[in-house]
Amino acid sequence: MEAKNKLDIQHPEAWELLVAIGEKQVDYILYTPSVANSLIIGQVKLTDGSLEALEDAIYNTPELLNEYHRVRVLVHARHFVLLPIETSDDDCASLVREAFPDDDGDTAVCPMPQNGVKSVFLMPRGMQAFLGRTFNYPAVYHYLMPLCEYFKGQNRGNDISRMFLHLNAVSMDMVVYRDGALMCANSYPFANADDAVYFALNAWTTYGLDQLTDELQLAGDGDLRAAMTPALRKFVKFVMPVVYPAAAMRLGRNAMQAPLDLILLALCE
Repeated sequence: MEAKNKLDIQHPEAWELLVAIGEKQVDYILYTPSVANSLIIGQVKLTDGSLEALEDAIYNTPELLNEYHRVRVLVHARHFVLLPIETSDDDCASLVREAFPDDDGDTAVCPMPQNGVKSVFLMPRGMQAFLGRTFNYPAVYHYLMPLCEYFKGQNRGNDISRMFLHLNAVSMDMVVYRDGALMCANSYPFANADDAVYFALNAWTTYGLDQLTDELQLAGDGDLRAAMTPALRKFVKFVMPVVYPAAAMRLGRNAMQAPLDLILLALCE
């Protein structure tokens, strides 16, 4: 994907870079609060899932290598656990390695203060050092953090429990709140819309949500949302799209074309 906005960055020290590292691509946004409609969106494909492929992709993308005011990175790590926020970082590291003993990757701890938990995750060995020397030790987060923190705010102030689904072509991020408490934050790969509906309804039952009063909100891929909504409404009365954050439009008129997790990270200060 080419950058959506060809704004020339004359003073990178006034800009912010947000990067999302996935298994097949690196997505990024650039913006500065001091320039109206400044949002730049970009994507770099990865040749494979190795650290070497990630290094090549980033080093061959000059706009990622400027000295920006702040750099924040999301890592799509499959191996993670959620723990109470009071858990020490040392205990977090021990517990995630106990949960995934065959993964010798780097450990990272990502607080989710609004939810009162920490996401402790494992990224490929060597990635943490690479990010540190490339971006001058950026803040590194688990990819579900922005969704959980934003949806927690959406779920505040009433007794309605909610399931939030963020859809892309091959997987579905799921965040579930019951009575204001985070019950589930995870991702589920699927082959088609029917599989995604099955995962959602199975979780709906597992976490005890009410078919008549609680809400199921969808974000992400429009075709999948259109395919899933009629099937979901056979079992859940209130199925609706996630309300897109109005504050995001201040970043740029093209904000809705950017990955939602990066836009929500931009709104997390």
